[in-house]
Amino acid sequence: MTIYPLVFSNNLKYRISRHVLFWTVWIAYYTFFMTLSWAEKYPFSIAFPASLIEESLAMPIDIIFCYAILYYLIPRYLFKGKYILMVLLWIGFGMAHIACFQFYSNHIIPEIRSTYHLPYSTHSKSFLWTFFYIFTQINMEASLAAAIKLGKMWYIKQQELDILKSEKLKIEPIENGKIQPIFLVNALDKLEMLALHKPSVLPQVIQKIKNLLLYVIYDNNQPKVSLEKELRLLEEFVELEKEGSTNMSVNMKIIGNTDGEKIAPFIILPLIENSFRQLSRLDLKNKFMNLEARIAEGVFLLKIIWSKPVDSSTLINNDSTFLQNIGKRLNLLYPQSHELRILINSDQFAINLKMDLHKAIN
Repeated sequence: MTIYPLVFSNNLKYRISRHVLFWTVWIAYYTFFMTLSWAEKYPFSIAFPASLIEESLAMPIDIIFCYAILYYLIPRYLFKGKYILMVLLWIGFGMAHIACFQFYSNHIIPEIRSTYHLPYSTHSKSFLWTFFYIFTQINMEASLAAAIKLGKMWYIKQQELDILKSEKLKIEPIENGKIQPIFLVNALDKLEMLALHKPSVLPQVIQKIKNLLLYVIYDNNQPKVSLEKELRLLEEFVELEKEGSTNMSVNMKIIGNTDGEKIAPFIILPLIENSFRQLSRLDLKNKFMNLEARIAEGVFLLKIIWSKPVDSSTLINNDSTFLQNIGKRLNLLYPQSHELRILINSDQFAINLKMDLHKAIN
């Protein structure tokens, strides 16, 4: 088992493994120090098993508290800017944890220690002292777990930004220091052509280009966007590509319910644009492209098929860097929960993308 999938993979095997590892380390940590506290008066054969049992039986209380922070408070309150409410609920969860731990201390620990003939005495510390002492202890675990989760998300986002930067830098041309994605440049060239031959369609075409421009400026900087909006924009882009093309047949189908589904931006549209770009370079009398997007129970399927000359066997000019970068982004955002396949048949190319949208790293 390598380190990267153990830390980042959403595969159930790796997720269980890293959680088991985390809590095993904590049990070992507390058992070690408790065993040391008994070492001067009691032999290791008594101190160690008593400490191990005591800490292991108490750990489920810590696990519930920790996961309430990680999977309830952080996504519902921290990420949404509800900081005061989050702090209040954190304290409330801490008080509930302390109440459970006090019950455990008063009823379970004495039984364990009596079994191993170890002393147990209730201290008469104030509730306030007890609260802050236990609250500090449990938040060592919760804070470390939260730091690991947030650090992992930061690392993934930085890697994603690096890939996006490298992808955008290779998209030409660059004018006045500002990046102009190639599909927008092509769209403007098409606009010029339509102004000469089909001026009646210019208002609709300009609106589609405006929507694409807004997508590039704003949406691709968001961690997730609406899948419905992404597919609607995709339809507009396909219609834009069809304008003025006399030797290309394009069919597109969208199947399934997209309500509430989210997807990482800058994956679907650039993938489609790249396919149109490859098709435009081919020397064919009649060209075709078939697009199918399907969504079912959080699983998104995208199939892209386009024609090619029978005598060609590779992507145009071996231009696979773009697809490699898309693959890297998918590995970062949807680890172990996506498939990207490229098929080359005698007369057509095909790209099949499958993503489990619910298993993205947020």
